Amino acid sequence: MTSKASLSDVPVIILCGGGSSRIRDLTLDKPKAMLEVGGMPILWHIMKIYSHYGFNKFVLTLGYQGDYIRDYFESEQKVFFRDFNVILAETGLNTANGARVLRCKPYIDSDVFLCTYGDGVSDVDIFRLYSFHLRKGVIGTITGVRVNHNFGIIKKSKNGLLLSYRKGHPMENLINGGFMVFSKEYLKYLHDGDEGAGSEIEEPFGLLAKKRQMAVYYHPGFWGAFDTFKDLAKLKN
Repeated sequence: MTSKASLSDVPVIILCGGGSSRIRDLTLDKPKAMLEVGGMPILWHIMKIYSHYGFNKFVLTLGYQGDYIRDYFESEQKVFFRDFNVILAETGLNTANGARVLRCKPYIDSDVFLCTYGDGVSDVDIFRLYSFHLRKGVIGTITGVRVNHNFGIIKKSKNGLLLSYRKGHPMENLINGGFMVFSKEYLKYLHDGDEGAGSEIEEPFGLLAKKRQMAVYYHPGFWGAFDTFKDLAKLKN
C-alpha cells in the first residue's frame, strides 16, 4: 500500500495555460481555470479534490493570462492555496497541451504522475484511480465517465414513423473525464511544439491502446466540466 507521505511527492499537472474561445468574454482578463464556481476559482476546487486523497504537489502549466495566476499567488489571495505545494511552470503562450506536459518534465521526480484539465471537477476517488493504474502496469490510465445527451435521440421505423424520443439520458459510450495517470514513460510519446504545433496530450492514446498500454478507470459518479456559459452555469448551480 502506498503511504500518504509518498503520495504527496507525486506531481499533479494541471493544464491551465490555454485560452477559451467559447467563453472569451469571461476570459479576457483571466484564464479559464481562474473563473469562479461557488466563490472560488475552479482551479482551487480541482486542487482540493487531489489534496483530499493525499496528492499535494501541483504543477500549473502557465500560458494564456499566466500573469494573472502568478499575481494571484503573490497576492493576499494566496492564503486560499497555502495548504498546497505549487510550482508555476512557464510553458508558453500557444503551446499544445501535450507539449506543456513535456515541458514539466523537470518537475516529475517520481515514476508516475497525474494530470488533468483546468476546467473539470468530479467526485472520483483519486487514490483508487492511482492504485488502479499501478495494478494494471500500463503506461497510461484515463477516467471514463458518462454524460447526458444534449440533443434529443430518436428512433424511427422503416416507413419514417417516430418510435421513441429521449433527451437527457446518459450516452452509452464513455468519454475521457480528464482525470489521468501516466507512467513517466508516457513523456517519450509526446513531442514539443509552439504556436499551435506540437503534441496534444491525447494523441498517443490510440497507439498505446494498440500496444495494450492504456487502461480505463470507470467512474459512475459526479463529473462536470465547462466549455460554454451554459456549462459554467450548471457547475455553479
